[in-house]
Amino acid sequence: MGRLDMNWVKTQLEAARVRKGVGDATIKLIEQFDEMQLTDLQREKVVEMFSTLALGHAFVEDNKNEVWVPVRPGDIRVTEIVRVKSNAFSGDLGVLHNGRRGVVVGVRYGDVIIRSTDAREPALDGSHYPPDKLEKLVQG
Repeated sequence: MGRLDMNWVKTQLEAARVRKGVGDATIKLIEQFDEMQLTDLQREKVVEMFSTLALGHAFVEDNKNEVWVPVRPGDIRVTEIVRVKSNAFSGDLGVLHNGRRGVVVGVRYGDVIIRSTDAREPALDGSHYPPDKLEKLVQG
């Protein structure tokens, strides 16, 4: 038990000048995390997974034959295949939208409008996104 020196952790938080609420939450998470019997490799993977999921960001499985590029305003057309970036939104919006795939059904007033094609629930039909939140499939 206890791989990290909690005095060191507290000193680091003070040096970073984090607010009390953030510091207290960080200490609580580290105490729980430090009790787990994990290898260094497992600890790194847990931190990566936790930080991604806690923010509501998605893990997007890439097919090795697919090539995705950021959508640029003016360079997106109806019928193109797009996906919402894995970290486009945080929290509940991220859980609902991040990583979703769909087809472009319209482009209006700068928004890209999509209909989901990923068979996930709830289906998204007519969802509007700014171009910088999307990637489009260019090869696949």
